[in-house]
Amino acid sequence: MSLIHSESHNGKADISQLLASNFVGKRWLYLLLVAVASLINLAGILRLDFDTSLDALLSRNDPYLDEYRQFQTEFPVPLEIIVLFVPEPGQTAFSRPVLDAMADLAGRYETLPYASHVSTLINYFSPERQRRLFERPYTDYSEEELAELQDWALTERLLTNNLLAADASLAFASISLNADTASPAERLELANAAIRLREDLRAAHPQLGIHISSDVLLEQSSQQAMIDDLTTLLPFVILVCVLVIAYCFRSATLGLGILAHAIFSLLLTIGSLGLLGFSFNSISIIAPLVVVIIAVANSVHIISIFQQAMQGGQDKLAAMTTSLAYNLRPISLAAITTAIGFSSLNLCSSPAIQDFGRIVAIGIVYAYLLTLALLPALLIWLSRKPPRGSMFLQKELASLVDFGRRHDRPLFILCTALAVLTLMLLPLNETDFNRMDFISSDSDVRAYYDIVSERIERGPQISYAVDTGSIDGAIEPAFLRQLEQFSDWLATLPGVESAASVVEVVKTVNRVQHQEDPAFYVIPDDINDVANYLNGYATVQSQDFPLSGFINDDWSTVTLFVAANPMSNQELIDLDETLSAEFAARFSDAELLHGSGLLLFARMDELVTVELLQGYSLSLALITLCLVIGLGSLYFGILSVIPNLLPATMVFGVWALLVGQLDPFVMMLFSISIGLVVDDTVHILSHYLEGRQLGCSQDEAISHAIKVAGPALSITTMVLAFGTTILIAANTLYFQQSAKLLVPIVILALVLDLLYLPTILRRFDKKSHPTPTSS
Repeated sequence: MSLIHSESHNGKADISQLLASNFVGKRWLYLLLVAVASLINLAGILRLDFDTSLDALLSRNDPYLDEYRQFQTEFPVPLEIIVLFVPEPGQTAFSRPVLDAMADLAGRYETLPYASHVSTLINYFSPERQRRLFERPYTDYSEEELAELQDWALTERLLTNNLLAADASLAFASISLNADTASPAERLELANAAIRLREDLRAAHPQLGIHISSDVLLEQSSQQAMIDDLTTLLPFVILVCVLVIAYCFRSATLGLGILAHAIFSLLLTIGSLGLLGFSFNSISIIAPLVVVIIAVANSVHIISIFQQAMQGGQDKLAAMTTSLAYNLRPISLAAITTAIGFSSLNLCSSPAIQDFGRIVAIGIVYAYLLTLALLPALLIWLSRKPPRGSMFLQKELASLVDFGRRHDRPLFILCTALAVLTLMLLPLNETDFNRMDFISSDSDVRAYYDIVSERIERGPQISYAVDTGSIDGAIEPAFLRQLEQFSDWLATLPGVESAASVVEVVKTVNRVQHQEDPAFYVIPDDINDVANYLNGYATVQSQDFPLSGFINDDWSTVTLFVAANPMSNQELIDLDETLSAEFAARFSDAELLHGSGLLLFARMDELVTVELLQGYSLSLALITLCLVIGLGSLYFGILSVIPNLLPATMVFGVWALLVGQLDPFVMMLFSISIGLVVDDTVHILSHYLEGRQLGCSQDEAISHAIKVAGPALSITTMVLAFGTTILIAANTLYFQQSAKLLVPIVILALVLDLLYLPTILRRFDKKSHPTPTSS
């Protein structure tokens, strides 16, 4: 305790002492300011919104994004709701119960807002064969006729790619919606109406499995998962953090003070977000939980020194002044460096990740300000003089210091070897985006995708557009033959099932015009014939395959659809690169537009990962610079890089060995981890340097630093670990995976700062050799 008293009485802490005296002496004024600011921010909470769209996740730096938007403008795809029918065991999609359910859907679908058309097996029209699947009411067909019809349907490639599984074990229906201009609230109501329709169908046909899927349902399920996680987990996070504080400091009243500090930090943060027009998305919804954990952790150091000073005989006011003066530099450095860690996420071009970093950075600022403006008044009012005796874990930490001193060399070798080994394992991690990571594991949308992926080996369909740059350029026979040859080449590639374009439409109509003679399944030589065929097709087109889906209005641009086998994101990227290179070689006067959202998300894996690693490098450099300035030492600022860098490196290295698969958005933990773990290093080095400046030897300064900062760091680690562990109970895989990585990172950071950092200091602190003095 003598070093604390020395620090508070020497001339080096004049500024800290003045600021501390100000915060304590005018605590009621600051408390009033906090109350006023909170009342102002209350209005912002009511303005908060949720953004569950895919657009919030997409990287803005991908050049394909502009092409994707251009494609959507030229060839708008109507919003759809897909209904899945799962027959009873032993039956197929052509069993009467399934057909009855489809007929029932045809009578009910118009209850959905914006519904315009429903496509099922019952009303399917083949554009290639120019005939209906059911040419009379399905109830008139015998079982034998239905079996024959099923055999015919399984040879219809357009049918098996859309409304029927290849083995007839599943059937689909598609409800088209004119909801392009629907607001987010209207889309949410549409999703709820679709769920009601599903429940009505299930009640009427209990023997079938009936599931639905749509973008609006994905948005609704994602938003519901976000709300459930926030409303269910946030109270538990706050409760656990407060209980940890109350237990460690043996004071329920201190727990109440921490609770108030956390709630006001959360209130100010969320209120400011509403006033600034922020919307929570699938990534940033976790931010309030992080803010609560950081706010609680910030207060621990103030409480720890406050209680130590009161145990030394000071009254409440003097003890709080001592605590603020003693902690002002380290908690300020910790707040700045943590905010830098989260602010580095702005280098990522995904708006969802940017928002997460901004929200937490705002929360860190509020938590820091409230630690100085609100916490002193609360602690002085609620605390009582602690009983004499050692602080929480001080005896255990003293034993740990002794253990580290006696086993210095083995600890240094072991930790260094683990650091090098795990660093080498990092490249084994692979990122793979899956939107299902943001959907509750027990949602019906998740069940839909699980059933489809289990029963159907259906790969992605990649959409492209070919822009000839001239009106009617896309119906020139020479261009169409060139496109046909390109499609034939595509079909020979490994992983490609087929390729389709307007070429098939032109050839089919040409054959029909010549009495179904197979010899005329070719592209006509005259551009006028092509134009006439397309106009003729438009007059008899089905709603399932409109001409506008194949060619634009001025006939300058056509679509190209590539059906691929199931493949990984990297295989999808490789296929696209091969396709794009071949297209550039074959078409010198045309432009290829990438119109597939699947491809954008596949490419996002690499883009987001690279951007996050760039952000990590910048935050590491800025944090190191802050520590150089804050600690007043270039040498120790650079030395601090080692314990800040290793926790994430080690955990991600072990993850690569045991799991190896990461959602790219979880990679942001690597970037922000340094902002979380730097708190430990800041306090250990700050108190170590204070000891050295007061004449302590290396071992004495290490012992002092761990004795003073160790209890608070242990408690903050417990708060971070217990609070983050609760996220494992989240509805979404994304939060679960984040928690499984973040918990070991913060625990390992403390272990390295208590055991490995002292071994580094003993070897590399050669700047001065003070005469040892008694502490």
